Amino acid sequence: MMQDYSQNQVDIAGADSAAGQAVRLLQVLNGRAAEVQAVTARMFALATILPFSDYADGFRRVQEFLSFCDVIESKLENLPPVTREPILHEVTAVKVRAFHALLKAMGAYLIGLEKRDMMNFFAQAVFLMQQDVLVQFSGEILPEVPEQLVPEAMGSLCDEVMQRIKRLLERCIDVPDFRFET
Repeated sequence: MMQDYSQNQVDIAGADSAAGQAVRLLQVLNGRAAEVQAVTARMFALATILPFSDYADGFRRVQEFLSFCDVIESKLENLPPVTREPILHEVTAVKVRAFHALLKAMGAYLIGLEKRDMMNFFAQAVFLMQQDVLVQFSGEILPEVPEQLVPEAMGSLCDEVMQRIKRLLERCIDVPDFRFET
């Protein structure tokens, strides 16, 4: 668990300027992108035998990466547009590629899960959270992404994964949803 925490730390020593910090964040981004690519490739390749806990953990890791991309985007706000725009373009491209790879892995895993007779007891909570993330990404983030950065079939893949999650949610054991309780 501590290793996961340290992955999210960025050493910005020597990066006195906002541009220097952005460059350092991009270096970390590239390393984290390679890790996320390995996670989603493993999820996809092992979709038929992957334990549910590994599937949920893979989703969590990609979600953390997407949050890290959001942090980088917020750090770029202080840069002049001539510096900010190319960096922002790269961050957005990496984020979309990671999300697309996640959708493909989820699709492969969920196809296998739909064919099984048994469902993990805690699957409902995981699927509800994933459904929220997919709705937010496809409804709020994806429409803002330049068209040339979005893979052609990404919209239909997202819709397909959301439909699979809905069907699986119907099979889940009903547990109270505390997400909106105060």
